[in-house]
Amino acid sequence: MKNLFYLLIFSTITVSFGSCSSNTSDDAWREANWTAYEAITKDTNYNKLTVGNGYTDNNGPTGVYYRVEQSGTGTEYPLQTSKVKVLYKGTYYDGSVFDAGTSGNDFPTEFSLAGTSVVRGFSFALQQMVVGDKWEIWIPYYLGYGSVGLQDAYYNTIIKPYTTLIFEVELVSITQYP
Repeated sequence: MKNLFYLLIFSTITVSFGSCSSNTSDDAWREANWTAYEAITKDTNYNKLTVGNGYTDNNGPTGVYYRVEQSGTGTEYPLQTSKVKVLYKGTYYDGSVFDAGTSGNDFPTEFSLAGTSVVRGFSFALQQMVVGDKWEIWIPYYLGYGSVGLQDAYYNTIIKPYTTLIFEVELVSITQYP
């Protein structure tokens, strides 16, 4: 019985130290993401989106930064209620891919900008683009998956909390323009 008690104590201590190192790892991840995002905010090659298309009060979500890689020829901007087709790829600040999206297959994906189809920052950026625009966009955690991150149905972490999201995105078409 005494050995079982010591085993239980040892197991609790091990789990405690394990979770501490995980928290340290999470803190380091958060700090690295924020540092990368802050660097972009000072980079003159990137622009800050501050006013959303269709926002009559000149307000809207702020914090999304973008760099134009290709200018489109379209004349209309998608609305929050639009459906669009895009080519995209999602990466972390370190360049590793979290969503291969449509990269390499040239088949655009279609989705609605409303609801939970995409994170707020992604929807916001697309509303500033015209057909043919290709941008690199940086989305801070608070316009992405926030302080909780993204988990699958089995509670496996897909995207850690406080993650800066970077997308290469091309607006191919607006398929529904209410």
